[in-house]
Amino acid sequence: MAQELNQEEVLIARNNDTGQVGAVTGLNEDGTPKMTDVKSAKLSDLVKFSKGQNPLEAFMSNFVRQCKNPSTFGFFRVPADRYDTVGTVIGDLAKDPVANAEILKDNKVDVALPALKVEQSKQTETSAEPSEQTADEAQSQTTMSQEPKWQAIDQSKIDWDMLKEKWGIDKEALEASGDLREMLYNRKSKLVNITPTFGGEKFSIEARLSFRTDPDGSVKLVPHFIQSEQKLDQFMGHKFDKIDQANLKENGNLGRIVELIDPATGEKVPSLISRDRYTNELLAIPAKDVRIRDTFGQTKLTMPEIMTLKKGLPLPPKEVVCRDGKTRTGILQYNVDRKAVEFVPNGIHWYEKVEQAKRAAEAKKEGKGESVSTEASEKKAERKPNWTLKDGSIKPLGQWNKIPLTEQQKEDYANGRVAKLDNMVDEKGQPCTVYLYFDKEKQRPVTSLNDPRVKVADESRTQKAVNNDGLTNEETKNITDPLTKGQTQPKDEIQQKQQRKPKGPRL
Repeated sequence: MAQELNQEEVLIARNNDTGQVGAVTGLNEDGTPKMTDVKSAKLSDLVKFSKGQNPLEAFMSNFVRQCKNPSTFGFFRVPADRYDTVGTVIGDLAKDPVANAEILKDNKVDVALPALKVEQSKQTETSAEPSEQTADEAQSQTTMSQEPKWQAIDQSKIDWDMLKEKWGIDKEALEASGDLREMLYNRKSKLVNITPTFGGEKFSIEARLSFRTDPDGSVKLVPHFIQSEQKLDQFMGHKFDKIDQANLKENGNLGRIVELIDPATGEKVPSLISRDRYTNELLAIPAKDVRIRDTFGQTKLTMPEIMTLKKGLPLPPKEVVCRDGKTRTGILQYNVDRKAVEFVPNGIHWYEKVEQAKRAAEAKKEGKGESVSTEASEKKAERKPNWTLKDGSIKPLGQWNKIPLTEQQKEDYANGRVAKLDNMVDEKGQPCTVYLYFDKEKQRPVTSLNDPRVKVADESRTQKAVNNDGLTNEETKNITDPLTKGQTQPKDEIQQKQQRKPKGPRL
């Protein structure tokens, strides 16, 4: 049932003449929406729209056709599965749509647009402080028309008491998590729990946060609520093809320059598009505003690489020395949400899949019978083990080498730590201690008899050297059996005799 609800949406309407706000239960005879109180409305009574079909457009088209003045009403879409929380908040915000316009943008349905699409473009006042961006670092958003400015927001203009009272936001908590610094440089925080107060009631909602500086110099908070996964058909006048859709879903970046229609001016602007991997929001930046630093981490980028990145294209797998001095190999690409070059999460797997599909398509075009089709190449690529989740985090493991992991071992591995497995066996079937961890460069789990944090476990040092590395231990060199865990000397009388017995011909 939850999965079914996740694919549905409901409408909240506002009569701009009377100020009445309500949840939509149907249409009146004159084409105006039937509305009921948002807070007391039952989800079962509301008109629901499937994400995979077009009843939303059908409803809006019918309304526009029947009503003499459609601009009398404003509409806002809300995911059905989160109506109890998000619906109430949107209903309160819709009472003053002008003051809350920035917050309502993601949910507003613009009936004036030809495609009757939801306006999704996000605009911020300034750009992010230039910095190296990785898959785990906080993100940013951009405008369609303004030049980037490397300037932090003035903290003295932030009303922290109001943010605490209205949104339940604590300054100290944002500082401790590192989110505040990201927000001060016009980037967004990670997902955080906020408790907005509307109509005297508190609601707990997950969102990303950013600041906006208004023309009068005041600083306002902009929450970015999680949206249901979008049907990627078009955005600001650009229709996505299958490759576009796959790129946005799999790695979050469109990967090329396209022409978008600026909603403010109506002009076509060559732009890049990315998807917020946390909230599913689509973001765009004019290609002319893309700024690429000549250094990523401690590695210099060549001019051809910079020009490739400016076009939104990914670089082939590249070895980079990060700021901490560690070397990492990954796919670099410009991300609109971060407003910087990033390591694409799970990028190598995605890049190999794309390149395989390209080669298959080229071979098919040349008429080579032995070439596999694009579809077959994609299926082959999909069968390759994927050790990370869509957001780039480590995929949890339940077992290793067919041996179940303990809860502590699962937690250590999934959080990037070294998991110590005491019940493993070595290459000769003897019990041993194995260390399991996720290798960030190889993007897969690896094991070792050496503890990567220190050295070989004391109880396995001699065992590893003799059984696995082919070395010789003077105290056990004549023993024919594999050494066991912790063994450094003959373990019984038989092995003592073997060790004392000299090898070679008698003299």
